[in-house]
Amino acid sequence: MRLRIILLIVAIIIGVVAVVAVVSYISSIRTSVEKEVEKVEVLVADSNIPKEIPVEVIISSETVVLKAIPQKYLANGVLTSLEDFKGFVTSAPINKGEQITTTKFVKPEQIGLSFTIPADMVAVSIPINEVIGVSYMLNVGDLVNVIATFSPAQQKEESERQAAGKEEVLDQEVSEIDEEGLEGFVLDREITRTLLWNVEILHIGIRMEAPGMETMPGEDEDQSVDEGVDYPEIRTVTLALTPEQAEKIVFSEEYGSVWLALAPVDGIERTDTSGRTYDNIFEE
Repeated sequence: MRLRIILLIVAIIIGVVAVVAVVSYISSIRTSVEKEVEKVEVLVADSNIPKEIPVEVIISSETVVLKAIPQKYLANGVLTSLEDFKGFVTSAPINKGEQITTTKFVKPEQIGLSFTIPADMVAVSIPINEVIGVSYMLNVGDLVNVIATFSPAQQKEESERQAAGKEEVLDQEVSEIDEEGLEGFVLDREITRTLLWNVEILHIGIRMEAPGMETMPGEDEDQSVDEGVDYPEIRTVTLALTPEQAEKIVFSEEYGSVWLALAPVDGIERTDTSGRTYDNIFEE
């Protein structure tokens, strides 16, 4: 009799445990299903968005909207706001109805330099070395002054070069030049002067140049170099310039010499200087 009672109690306990297990399993399944079908509001493209579109344009044009999507269908890295991505651009076209994820955006400089050029300006690169480039302490976004030096010898050499390859000028052309007052400025002494003020640096480039290498890396020709050989480096700095400033700096690079002076983070107030020659180099 006692044995039967014990067996009955054991059977009841096992039954209760089984029921609890089944209920728990069913509950977990229900929770999992409910979680999968639970909807979350995320950003979705309301229309097709081309590549390289600034986030600010997307926000202002309202081309993305919040839409409730079942959690099981959410993409990795899906966004609910674009506020943290101001200053970015789309890395690839986004189709209408596509979820907006973190992988859809990159910094403009990761795509191309053109996005970093201010409106109505152009980018011009000049070669630098450790001295001209302020001991290589320049960084993208820094402001620099451009200082140029010219000498009569340089001007004379250029004039002789032009004269050697120039055909005889017609009298009519000469008179037109004289009438316009474009006979030119003649240097009678060396002069150094600040040419441009508070110019923004857009890019700093370093490229290794091996002897005989005539093509850029990425082209079909073999670009392999010998290990252990020190090849010269070509260093450049790219500046944001107005078209007029671009003409000045290119001319100065061609027919004079150029130095860069690092300015404070907010720039330096422009002052009219007379330049420096042998006559005033010791003046205040």
